[in-house]
Amino acid sequence: MKRPVFTFAMTLFLIVAIIIACIPQSAQAQQTQIYFTNFNSGYSGWTASGTVDGVATPAIQANSVRLRGTASITRTVSTVGYNGISVTWNMAASSLESADHCYAEINTGSGWSAIGTLNDGQDNSTFINGTTANISGANQNANFQVRYRGNGATTGDYCYAEDITVSGTSGAVPTNTPTATATPIGPTATPIPGSTVPGDPLTGSGVVSRTLLTYANLTTGTSTAPVDDGAFALPANAAMPDHIFEGRLELSAEATSGGFSEVKDTYAYTGNGDNPRKHLPEFSFEFVQNGSHLIPVQQGLSYTGHAYWNYIVGPGRVWKETTDNGYSRASFPFALVQRNANCTQNGVMTFLFNASGISKVRYQITQETCAYYKINMWGQLTGTYSAYAVTNASAYKANHATEVGNRLPTKSISALATDFPGSGVNVSVFGSGVTAAHMTYYGVLINGTNYVSGCTTRYGTYAFCGSMRAPSYSTAKSAFAGIALMRLGQVYGSGVYNQLIKDYVPEYSSSVGSWTNVTFNNTIDMGTGNYRVAGYEVDEGGSYMETFFLAEPYSSKITAAFNFPAKVAPGTFWNYHSSDTFIVTRAMNNYLQSQAGGSADIFNMVRDEVFTPIKLSTGTMTSLRTDNTSTGAPFGGYGLFWTQDDIAKVAKLLNNDNGMANSVQLLQTDMLADSMQDDASDRGLDTTGSPVFKYNNGYWAKQFTSTDGYTCSFYTPFMSGYGGITVVMMPNGATYYYFSDNEEFSWSSSVNEANKLAPHCP
Repeated sequence: MKRPVFTFAMTLFLIVAIIIACIPQSAQAQQTQIYFTNFNSGYSGWTASGTVDGVATPAIQANSVRLRGTASITRTVSTVGYNGISVTWNMAASSLESADHCYAEINTGSGWSAIGTLNDGQDNSTFINGTTANISGANQNANFQVRYRGNGATTGDYCYAEDITVSGTSGAVPTNTPTATATPIGPTATPIPGSTVPGDPLTGSGVVSRTLLTYANLTTGTSTAPVDDGAFALPANAAMPDHIFEGRLELSAEATSGGFSEVKDTYAYTGNGDNPRKHLPEFSFEFVQNGSHLIPVQQGLSYTGHAYWNYIVGPGRVWKETTDNGYSRASFPFALVQRNANCTQNGVMTFLFNASGISKVRYQITQETCAYYKINMWGQLTGTYSAYAVTNASAYKANHATEVGNRLPTKSISALATDFPGSGVNVSVFGSGVTAAHMTYYGVLINGTNYVSGCTTRYGTYAFCGSMRAPSYSTAKSAFAGIALMRLGQVYGSGVYNQLIKDYVPEYSSSVGSWTNVTFNNTIDMGTGNYRVAGYEVDEGGSYMETFFLAEPYSSKITAAFNFPAKVAPGTFWNYHSSDTFIVTRAMNNYLQSQAGGSADIFNMVRDEVFTPIKLSTGTMTSLRTDNTSTGAPFGGYGLFWTQDDIAKVAKLLNNDNGMANSVQLLQTDMLADSMQDDASDRGLDTTGSPVFKYNNGYWAKQFTSTDGYTCSFYTPFMSGYGGITVVMMPNGATYYYFSDNEEFSWSSSVNEANKLAPHCP
């Protein structure tokens, strides 16, 4: 007979067994199965959304439920009479890409939270299971929900749902109010040396008097109308948050939920019935958190595939308020951008979160820079927070801290009166001449300080004025196309200006016009000699240009761009065409590829070699492109998105820094001098109409003389954009800019007022 051998594990087992035996019977919790299904009889009793199939044959496993693309199945399981709730899930995936996931999720009433996630790399059709125990908020809950969901980009992305079990311990519990914990379910707060965002940490106590977007509003309420935008803003007494948000935020039912009202709809886009324009696109974005700053991984223009809208998501804030029952509060700005156009509708989102999940997500859009389409949108949607360590999170945090630290010194526009004592400046002149309801923002840059207005909406002051995005419209002709040509001149020599369009844009051969002798410089000057009607911007407002603007594929857009007949010799007559800027942008792109290789891109060159050195924001580093895709051809003549800091820095580069940054010459100086009207021998072409301006290299210029009260004659170069956008750069070094959308171009009085800050004449 062999002698028994007692291992350490056996000894430990006996000790644990003895301890358990000594616990009174009443204290030994017995888990009870509250709900179970293996889907062998289908998914009756579950609510399905999207393409859901009961798999009758063992493609992976017999009778599992197959979810295609973004499909889901949901079931409510009452846990009344039970506490210590746990859920065991079992699922598989196939054909996922990097942005695709399969989720097992729960909802205690505060929004959906993922308890299981399958990603690309786990899509080998093998079932994986897991259990989440002691779910906060699930005890005694008549409306506890479980869900299997996919977020695949196509119907070829599959998630497979199998067994699911909900268990609990019989017995009452004191309360079902979710209790927050300071321990996040995903990443933890890790200090990054040297990457604290300026202004952090918050020093408030968290005692905030709040009547809008309260804890109750966000956890159990609904949204019936927009509220004051200030309710989304960081309050003065905010405290540092207790939780870290890192991972993915996804919204549900965007396509069918939310409120909508029209303010102006010139082209009758939406009508009285439901319309996709009245709803958000699918929202699924990664975020990281640095202190009290919430940072989207993808900033700038995000192409969604929605029929009408794309996104821009900006950095927001996270903080604590004592009345939020232990949750942390997050808020961030976003914008809807009209597909294939530059109209930008500004909004904001907010939600509560803790270690167990998130509340519902409130959103509203109450402001835009768009002359023909003005809307309000609002809603409160179920959100899912999938917590995980985001790849390169430390870099995103550090980059945002650097970006905030690199912003120009900023003061209120009212501070001009105190910073320039004795000048007699009337600060109310700046921003005047534009109907207040149609003003997005304005400012004055002088002596390196950006004096800015607030950002008003139809419901109070915008919560993130410094991050509000305004469309460039035709300021891009100056700040992108004009700068691109100056950058090419600096890198490859001024001979690039005289390169011929026909040598770099082969589509010219099908044009009804003549492009044999048209140079890059002729084209950026709007002097190609090809046009239909000579009157001031008649072509720009005509049906042929409408065809150009509406064209989304590159092939259609370039064909429409060349659809103007020859009238006069190149370089002799100005006729404004946004299509001309598209042509010269394409020519510059192809020239750059001939020099730097086939992967070169003209916008990326400007982004990396000009915008980055002058420290523009991350959200500015994208452009509208053809084919509604990030790989299309950049528009050139419109399609960028500015903050107040961005546009001030561009003006500073041109008007104050002589095209230099960090002691490096970025822009070719001769062309810059011509553009800034510093060369009296090359002021550009005269524009048609009245008054007559100069137009040179994508920049306008207006002359001021003794009739305006000056002792000298001078020109002010300016950028101009559709709807009511002006950026005027003055000889005293000041820049006045405003973005509006009521077709009001009134700024001469501001040039005169700026003369009080520093004289325009020597």
